[in-house]
Amino acid sequence: MEKKELSNMLSEVLLPFGFKKKGDYWVLNHDVITKIINLQKSQFNNSFYINYGYVLKSIPLTGMMHIYNRLTSSNIEERNWILELLNLENDISINERSTELKKILLEILISNMQIINTEQDLINELKKRPHLNDVPMNVKEHLNLME
Repeated sequence: MEKKELSNMLSEVLLPFGFKKKGDYWVLNHDVITKIINLQKSQFNNSFYINYGYVLKSIPLTGMMHIYNRLTSSNIEERNWILELLNLENDISINERSTELKKILLEILISNMQIINTEQDLINELKKRPHLNDVPMNVKEHLNLME
């Protein structure tokens, strides 16, 4: 599998949910929040990362997203499997890679992103985190999440 095939597979999953493809990004605009998914190539090998997050339209943006996440899992075996699937240098067949990645995208990525549609949804999700160290100060202030 090459990057183009990986990108096309992501589009197969994301476009039916309303995302629009823009380069290595898939974007879904809502009234208050923009949802963004990004395919990022590793600097070290032919591996990729799937980043996702949210832009609050009411706050100036200084980076790619206000709230940033990476497709992963708290389950070590599942996390390692995701890394293997996104490493295009291994011997996983195209069919298995595609089937498994689509399943993970639906179960983790889409299910997480579908519940965030308002600032309150985002606040509720952020409150589940053990810390907010990766959330920009202006976002924490705007959402009244100062510790």
